[in-house]
Amino acid sequence: MRLLEFLNKTGDASLPNGSAEIVLGTLRTTVPSDSLPIDADPSDWLTVTSPERIVKIFKFDNPSHVAYFVSELMGYQEEANHHAKITIDYRDVTVESYTHDIESVTRQDLILAEFCDEIYSDIMFLDYSRRDNV
Repeated sequence: MRLLEFLNKTGDASLPNGSAEIVLGTLRTTVPSDSLPIDADPSDWLTVTSPERIVKIFKFDNPSHVAYFVSELMGYQEEANHHAKITIDYRDVTVESYTHDIESVTRQDLILAEFCDEIYSDIMFLDYSRRDNV
C-alpha cells in the first residue's frame, strides 16, 4: 500500500478525502543547488546530438596502454552487453556511447563512461608510479 493510500484510509473522518495529498503536497520544497553541501565533479565527457551520445578522447603515451585500455573495455562491453563505438587513432582512443534503441544516453552509457574513466585513471596512476620508482 502506498503512503498516500494509507494516510487517506486511516486519516481523520472529519477531513475530506485526499487531505493527505494536500498536506504532503505542502511539505514539498525545492532546495537551491548552491546550498547543497557537496558539488558533483563535472564530467569531461561531451554530449553531442544526432543521435544524443557521450564522447571522450583518451590520450596515451604508450601503445601498450592503448591495447590494455581497449582490451579491458571490450571485455566490459561483452559482460555488460552494452557496446560503444571505439576509434583508435595512433595513441588516441575515442569512445562514443548511446543506447541505440532510444537513440539517447541512458544509465548504461554513464556506467560505461565511468568504467572507461576508471581504467584510464588506473593506467595513468601505474604509469606515473613506475616513472617515479625508476
